[in-house]
Amino acid sequence: MLAQPAPSARPPRRRLRVVKVLPTLVTAGNLFCGVLALSYLVDAAKAPPAQQEAFVVLAAWMVFAGMACDALDGRIARMMRVSSPFGAQLDSLADVVTFGATPAVMAKALMVTSGTDLPARIAMGLVALYAVGAALRLARYNTESAAVAAGAGAHVTRTFRGLPSPAAAGTVAALVLLKHEYGLPWMDWAVLLSCPVLGVLMISRLPYTHVMNRYVDRGAGLGTVVLAVVAIWLVISFFEATVAGLFLLYVLSGPAVALAALASDRFGWALREDEDEGAPPEDEEEAPVVEPPGRQG
Repeated sequence: MLAQPAPSARPPRRRLRVVKVLPTLVTAGNLFCGVLALSYLVDAAKAPPAQQEAFVVLAAWMVFAGMACDALDGRIARMMRVSSPFGAQLDSLADVVTFGATPAVMAKALMVTSGTDLPARIAMGLVALYAVGAALRLARYNTESAAVAAGAGAHVTRTFRGLPSPAAAGTVAALVLLKHEYGLPWMDWAVLLSCPVLGVLMISRLPYTHVMNRYVDRGAGLGTVVLAVVAIWLVISFFEATVAGLFLLYVLSGPAVALAALASDRFGWALREDEDEGAPPEDEEEAPVVEPPGRQG
């Protein structure tokens, strides 16, 4: 009888794990857009006066590019069923740069390049309120989402509590493009004064609907399709004005819906915390959409 070979003392070799890095790469693209936008703003300070505003406009476009990456990374992560604390933290760090620091510096740079006579300390204080609000907004979103993930698990975000930071950044960038397109000198002040307002709205508990989860992903009705077609036509025909108008409408929707909810039961979802980003879905029979913590904050 042949002797059996002695078992190897080495532990069995672990299978190589395939790391799905696509969502992380897209999130890194968001961070890259934010850094590139800041680089353009630095270039604006050194450029000739006639070219300074052009660099600020490039920075605004980079904010929109970062928004596209921020919207894609969460959806890609859900499609690939990839969710990790690492991805959540990287997403928030990228958002702080692209949607927190960059819009604040952009507003300050626009005031400087336009030659507006305003003390630098006052301008810095106004834009700092925006940056601080964005950081607090993202920190609160991560904390609430992580608590849900540890408790009830997957949830559907249908209502944001506080203005999402990408929407706030998009508002600043859209106003910059609107000013550049139509040459409105008073828009410099509008951009700067919007910063503290947006900062306060980000840390508020006002209800802001998640448009995709509430109206699109659950099935778009005829009215939604018609509105989408009209919006696309307006964006193509009057890009700067339409985009700025859409962002401003979304910013104002929070206070408007909160007031409407106090007067009508139709908007009762705006006052219910169980539809918050930090709460589990009401209907457990409906297959929930898993949203990694830190995405879309």
